[in-house]
Amino acid sequence: MRSLMLRFAGFTSAPILSALAPFIILPVVSRIVGEAGWANFSTGQSVGILGMVGILFGWGVVGPVRVARANSEHERAAILRESVRSRLILSAFVVPVVAVVTWLVCSDAYRLESVAVAVAMTLGGLTPAWFCIGQGNPRGVMLFDALPKLAASLVAFPILAFSGQVLWYPALLLVFTIPAFGVHAWLTISEHSHPDHLPRPVRRVLRSLVPTATIDATGNAYGSTAIPIATAGLSAADASAFASADRAYRIGTLAVVAIANAFQAWVLERHSGDVRRRHLVALSAHAVLGVVGGAAIAVLGPWVTGLVFGAQVAAQPVPSALFGIAFFCISLATPLIRNLLIPADRFRIVLIATAGAAIVGLTVMLWGAKLGSANIIATGVAASEFTALLILTPAAILEYRRLRAPADV
Repeated sequence: MRSLMLRFAGFTSAPILSALAPFIILPVVSRIVGEAGWANFSTGQSVGILGMVGILFGWGVVGPVRVARANSEHERAAILRESVRSRLILSAFVVPVVAVVTWLVCSDAYRLESVAVAVAMTLGGLTPAWFCIGQGNPRGVMLFDALPKLAASLVAFPILAFSGQVLWYPALLLVFTIPAFGVHAWLTISEHSHPDHLPRPVRRVLRSLVPTATIDATGNAYGSTAIPIATAGLSAADASAFASADRAYRIGTLAVVAIANAFQAWVLERHSGDVRRRHLVALSAHAVLGVVGGAAIAVLGPWVTGLVFGAQVAAQPVPSALFGIAFFCISLATPLIRNLLIPADRFRIVLIATAGAAIVGLTVMLWGAKLGSANIIATGVAASEFTALLILTPAAILEYRRLRAPADV
C-alpha cells in the first residue's frame, strides 16, 4: 500500500502541474484575444488535441500496457524506439493537416495564433509520458512532460502580458517540450538498447496499432470536436462562453488522467495476489472523483471561468451542468477501458462503444450547431460519454469476473 501511495502522489502531482500551466497562461490569452478570438484559440487547442492523437496513433492506450508487462529494460527500450520512429514519421503528415484544418475552421480573429497553438499541441504527441506511466515512473512524467509545459507557461506569462503577442506561447511551448522529449528518448534508448531487441519495421508497427488508434481517434472525434463545431455554428459570444465551459471540463479531466495513471501500473502489476481488490480500489477512486468533479464543474463552472477567463467569456449554467455529467461518465469509463478491457484485448467492444458515442454525440452536436444552441451542443457531449459508459459496463463486468480471486493465486 505504501508503494501505491507514493506512486499516487507522484502521478497526481505531475498532471496537477500540467493543469496549472494553462491556468497560468489562458487567463492572459483570453483577455488579449477577447470575445472574438477566444473561441478561435480554443478551437486551435482542440484541433491540436486531435493532431496529438494522430501522432500517438494508439501508443497512449496500448503503450503503457506493453511497457508494464515487459520483461526487461531492454525490451522497454525497444518499445520506445519503435514508438519514436513511428511517431516522427506520422508527424510529417499530421502537422500540415492540422495547420490547414485550423486555418479553415477559424475566423480572421487571431487565426495565425490559433494555427500555431494547434501545431504546438499536436507535437505534444511525441511525449514520453505514456512510457513513464507503464514503468510506474512518476518522476519521468514530471521531469520530461509536466515541468517543460509549466516552464513554458511561466516564461510566456510576463512576455504575453507586456507584449500582447499570443504567438509567444506556442513558440515557447515547442522550445521547452520538444528538447525534453528528445532527451528522454536518447537517454532511455542509449542506456538500455540491446542488439537482440531490434525494432520492428514501422509499417508493421503501425499496422499492429490500427485497432487502438481507431479507438483513440473515434473517441476524440466526439471528445475534441465540440469547440470547433460550436465555433462554426454559434455567434462569437456564445462560442466563447461554450469554449470556457469546455476548457474547465478538459482541465478537470486531467484529474481523471492523473488517477488513471497512478493506478494503471499498480493494477496491472504481474504476480499480484489481490487483482480484484486492486481493480475495485481504482474504480472506487474514479467514482468518487466523478461525483465530486462533476458537481464542481456544474455548480462552480460559470463563476470560476468568469473569474479566470473574464466575465465576457464566462461559461453558462446549463452547458456547465451538462459538462459535469460528461465528467462523471468519463471518470467511470476510464478504468474500465484502461485496466480491464484493453489489457484483455477487448478492442472490439471498446471500438463499438467509442463509435456509438461518436455517432450519438456528433449527431446531437451538429444538430445543436444548426439550431445555434450551445445547450444542445453540450447535451451532445454528455450524451456521447453516457453512451460509451453504457456500452462498456457489461463487458467490463464480465472481464472482472474472469479475474483471479485470491484463492486462485
